Amino acid sequence: MLKIKKLYTEPGVFDPISFVDGFNLILGEKKEGNVKTNGVGKSIVIEFLNYALLKQHKDSRVALIPEQTLSREVTVCLDFEIGEHKITSKRTIKDHDCPVLIINGHSQRYSTLADANNHLGSLLFENLDQKNPPSFRIMMGPLIRDEGSEFKSIIDCYDTTKRIPPDYTPHLYLLHVDPLPYNEARQLYKEMENLTKAKSKIEENIKVITNKNVSESKSDLNELESQVRRIQSDIDRLENIEGFGVIKDEIIEIENRLERERSKQAVLKSELSKLQLFHGDNYIDGDEVAELYNQFKEGLGDLIKRELDEVTIFKKKIDNFQRNLIDQKRGSIVEALQPLNENISELSRLYKEKILLLDQEGLLISLKQTIAIHARKIEELSALSSFIKAHNQYESDHKSKKRERENKIYLLESYRNDSDAVVRSFEKTILDIHEYVFGNRKSSFDIEISKRKEILKFELRTDSDGSHSINREKVFLYDYALLINPYTSELHPGLLVHDNIFDVDQDTLIKSINYIGENLNLLNGKQYILTINRDKFSESDMELLNLDLDGYARASFTKSNKFLKTQYQELTL
Repeated sequence: MLKIKKLYTEPGVFDPISFVDGFNLILGEKKEGNVKTNGVGKSIVIEFLNYALLKQHKDSRVALIPEQTLSREVTVCLDFEIGEHKITSKRTIKDHDCPVLIINGHSQRYSTLADANNHLGSLLFENLDQKNPPSFRIMMGPLIRDEGSEFKSIIDCYDTTKRIPPDYTPHLYLLHVDPLPYNEARQLYKEMENLTKAKSKIEENIKVITNKNVSESKSDLNELESQVRRIQSDIDRLENIEGFGVIKDEIIEIENRLERERSKQAVLKSELSKLQLFHGDNYIDGDEVAELYNQFKEGLGDLIKRELDEVTIFKKKIDNFQRNLIDQKRGSIVEALQPLNENISELSRLYKEKILLLDQEGLLISLKQTIAIHARKIEELSALSSFIKAHNQYESDHKSKKRERENKIYLLESYRNDSDAVVRSFEKTILDIHEYVFGNRKSSFDIEISKRKEILKFELRTDSDGSHSINREKVFLYDYALLINPYTSELHPGLLVHDNIFDVDQDTLIKSINYIGENLNLLNGKQYILTINRDKFSESDMELLNLDLDGYARASFTKSNKFLKTQYQELTL
């Protein structure tokens, strides 16, 4: 069992707080007129307690205390016991991932927080026969609920802003239900989700290649396989022809040379075509111009004709020069084309001769082209085939994991059925508390198991379901019943911490506290630590309580006597 003894720091930042077996109160006092008692440090006490029990630094409000208020060198210390082991936890803000645990006088510094947590977990569960216990920190989750959980759910015990998925492991464990198949089923669901994502990615790739869905693309795969076989068959038949190995390289070399020569030929023919666009002389008739303009004014046409004749003479000189250049260019192109044409004719003749030696059945138009087509088809076939095979494999794996997950769920159901006596006893404990607080037994508790994503559902019904107040009271009923029930207490660490849980109506508050006070014997060998403001109780309320709050107060704080002795603003991360 886990028992908290003393919370303190080195050097002392706050007054040490000692805890005892049974009921422990951390009070917010109202000492200064009507000044409210919120913000005096009750919740921070619980944060320090949880920090010393190795809560993640990034998730703790201790990390948000400014350095001028809490030095990074200060050591947060907690004396506690696990069974017969006397332990002191020492952890600084500076080296928060490397805590020191002094166990039965032997000090050990851990290189990681996980190592320290694993060690504490091995001590916490060392004398218990129950299989597959949760880790130390997962067990602490429902025992020291974050105030940020707002006590909305009996399962969700962490800060709601963190959006941490619900984990039923510690709850199943305390109810004597082996949590292993639950955790395995959860892991299998994650793997199924990953397979679904991988399948979707493959389907996108297949869509890009074939523009079809997976089922339609399988016909494309069959056609591709047929084409590759036909082309390969043609190539195989050629390779079986005598002399293929010798002539093959010669044919490909001729094809390459033909390709180069035809490329040069095409360029020259293109240039020659452009030169043909030059049509030669195209001049205006001067006599016709003179006759036209003389009709308007005598002598004007003759004048224009003389000037036009001068321009025409000059243009003819330019045209003659240009024609000479074009004729020279045309001649050089024709001259260059002649050997090219002859070379292409010779290569074509030689190519036909070589091909006839191989392709007597007309199997190939171009050996190089056929080989290229074959290579491209093989590449397409390989890509599509690999995608479809991968998709089929993912689909098969998904079905396999689905079946495996269903088997784990069936196994979990059998474990739940084996622990039915524990569940029914636990429900009776809830009903007993419910009857004391609400005056009736209109409550129920059961565990639902399904094949949905969320395998489990713990269904706790009360007389007034739905209100903000009743959600908090349901968490109290559930947590406190786990602590005191004779079956669940066998596996329970024996520690329960509630920080400001009783934001409920006055009648529920009074009766809940009175239930604790009237049944203190149920806390023998256990600890219940509760933070609460004294101003929750009026003078008349105090008269209704069956216990003296001061008698169970381990620390009390006011606006002038705060836990950390100073006013500060939490950092924002």
